[in-house]
Amino acid sequence: MNVTKDKAVRSKISYFRYSTALAGLLSFGNNALAQTAVSNEQAAEPNGTVGIEEIIVTAQKKSENVQKVGIAIQAFTGDDLAERGIQSSTQLVDVTPGLALSSAGGGTESHFSIRGVTQSDYNDIVESPNAVYLDDGYMPFQGAQTFMMMDLERVEIQKGPQGTLFGRNATGGLIQFISRKPSLTEYSGYLSLEAGMLDSPTNPLRTTVEGAVGGPISDKLGFRIAAKGFKLSPFVINRYPEQLFEGPLSGDGADLGAERMLAVRGILLFKPSESFSSELTGFVLRRTMSAGLFEQEQAAPVIDRNGTWVDTVVIGPNETRLSIGPGGADAGWDVQNTGIFIPGPPGRPVPGGDYFGFTGIKPWVTSSSYGFDKAGHVDMEGVNLKNTWDISGAITLTSVSDYKKLSKLQTANGASGPTAVIFPTIGNEAWSFTQELRLNGKAGNLQWQAGAFYLHTDIDANSALGIGLANPQISLSTLASQKTNSYSIFAQGDWSFADKWKLILGGRYTQEKKRSLVTQTIFLRPTELYYPRTITDPGYIATIGPLPGGLPFAGRSDDGLWAMKAQINYSPTNDMLLYAGVNRGVKAGGFNSPLAGGLPIPASLLSYKPEVIWAFEGGVKSSWFDNRLQANLSIFHYDYRDYQAFLFAGVGGVVLNRDSKTNGGELSIKAVPARGLNITAGVSYTDAKVYNFPTDVTEQVVRTVRPSFTPKWRSNLDARYSHSFHNGTLTWDANWTYRSEMFFSLRNFAAVSDVGHSKFGAGISWEDHSEQLNFGLRVENLTNERIKTSVFDVASVCGCVDVSYELPRVYTLSVRYNF
Repeated sequence: MNVTKDKAVRSKISYFRYSTALAGLLSFGNNALAQTAVSNEQAAEPNGTVGIEEIIVTAQKKSENVQKVGIAIQAFTGDDLAERGIQSSTQLVDVTPGLALSSAGGGTESHFSIRGVTQSDYNDIVESPNAVYLDDGYMPFQGAQTFMMMDLERVEIQKGPQGTLFGRNATGGLIQFISRKPSLTEYSGYLSLEAGMLDSPTNPLRTTVEGAVGGPISDKLGFRIAAKGFKLSPFVINRYPEQLFEGPLSGDGADLGAERMLAVRGILLFKPSESFSSELTGFVLRRTMSAGLFEQEQAAPVIDRNGTWVDTVVIGPNETRLSIGPGGADAGWDVQNTGIFIPGPPGRPVPGGDYFGFTGIKPWVTSSSYGFDKAGHVDMEGVNLKNTWDISGAITLTSVSDYKKLSKLQTANGASGPTAVIFPTIGNEAWSFTQELRLNGKAGNLQWQAGAFYLHTDIDANSALGIGLANPQISLSTLASQKTNSYSIFAQGDWSFADKWKLILGGRYTQEKKRSLVTQTIFLRPTELYYPRTITDPGYIATIGPLPGGLPFAGRSDDGLWAMKAQINYSPTNDMLLYAGVNRGVKAGGFNSPLAGGLPIPASLLSYKPEVIWAFEGGVKSSWFDNRLQANLSIFHYDYRDYQAFLFAGVGGVVLNRDSKTNGGELSIKAVPARGLNITAGVSYTDAKVYNFPTDVTEQVVRTVRPSFTPKWRSNLDARYSHSFHNGTLTWDANWTYRSEMFFSLRNFAAVSDVGHSKFGAGISWEDHSEQLNFGLRVENLTNERIKTSVFDVASVCGCVDVSYELPRVYTLSVRYNF
């Protein structure tokens, strides 16, 4: 029996079945369009009027209608996210103008970028400039910012500096994930099953099981428990050792892209009286994944007359030069990772291939050394306690205590081909504790709040570079530890000083102390997956830096930081809000923990200063036609001092301080133009520049560049139509997202960019009139676009760049039962 042919036949049959099912559902539903239409919004309103659902947010740490808050906010209810099929926090970028993902590790790690404010350093001793909060608890680990979402009440995405109320490290904005709370009056829950098939050569499966249940234990005590399981089969075929011409055998030949996740969250609500409530939340997350999912694109460094690396370009099928020097000459390679290009062999062994002869195979098929099925993991757990006490009718005291613990290991084939060249690994063991005390009050026309905040983090964040071609094999390991203690006080007041006018003033002062120890070492690697964490681990050979003479670096900082907000709001009618203001945001300084190798890093670059942003923003929020149309517009200008910019060169990088400016605007629209028809749309423009940014640490060549992961244009459109059908409601959904060209590195080299892409999706679902049972079918990435999510430029050591992509087309069937 021909197994390969049999698999191909089965694949085509599966594809035909899904396509036929989709076509059948589409034609079946189309015949019913003449039936009576009904919308979710209308169903909730007894008078039969059609309008946009009101969303209450806590963007200013008090409950307000999102349309009454003078901040650019994108808010989604949990039900809205479920109806759109949004399961992961990473999918929020498809429905939020100005939001992007900064990705690392071959897609195994991502964190958020808002309006060009991003941090591409993948080491966890560096915090993101965009804060993430889980149920009022701060997430200080940027490597754990993205996750599968479950049983949420809502998600709030706030754009622009939020440092007055939310502290340092929210210079770009923040995202809040608010869980669905227990009820003290009724039991409820749901069970949801999803099965998806990816349109890649093996048609792998993606399955999700999610459920929640909650209700009263007594009239004063309630509970809610939610759980989610996720499994993604590998979707990139690994034909290793195909095209292996030299070097040792590596890995176990596993296909790439596999992922498994299990998460559980429990909430207890205790409300002994109308004036006091206490919420205790605990969660556990376990996630495993294959080695980083990179495919290779062959490339060549471009070297100027001074020997400086000034660009990287993708090469054609006939290219034989290792790099491109002055006059088109071959300038050699830097396979030893010294930062200096030297003469290499006479050309590439195979025209158009990497330095070792690999030419690639085809999309979703590769030949990769270091292929392991369960090479990485992310384990996280946390406990959060929130107490709220209504002291009087005018003053409320809130206490939020939060603890989180993270263990992470992610590894990849750094040359993304069959030759065992380099294997980067990043991992950490970390924990954090935060405590906030906050008073909210009202006195006449003044609403005010004041409080104090404390943060402690303890992080051991290590990185290693395995050298596969060395004999014996070694690892260049950077062992970094950091402790942070941060103390803040803050206050903000909203004064309605005249009819329709409001003045908002706020400020925050933070004193932050950090201690860091960075040690560069050499270890023997007894096995490929060996990952040392301390110099007492087996295989230790020597300490080699990062200071001259092979000495480790010990850093201390004690920064006084201040943030402020001044804004004026004007409401000419009850349906319109105009606002204009200025925010000063801050992000604390820190310390670099670079991998050994490359050009020597001056001691002065082992630390970097705090960054400061002055953000000027104005906007309008409006509702029209009895709240059947909402149109929100914002325009902003950012002026950065000492923007923390990540320079990636060779196989590692450092954070530098540079100045930056950004201009942009956003438009968001919601509309219910007809009964049953709901439309949302958005567009953002971001023109961001970072000045005097170098191509390497020598700073011989500096340029004005665009921030990484910052397309100038992002837009989205979603249309849903619901109508009665067979004792239930049939809903059609079509969506489109677009992003323009963007770079994946601040060096802005040609090979680390991607062209603009459109992405389409469609779906259909049926729900019975009792709203208990729901069946759905949807297609993501309908046109099967190959959209890059990250590119790492390692052309100096392998003649290639590492590329990861969004998922291919995915067909998903779902069923959900509510009770």
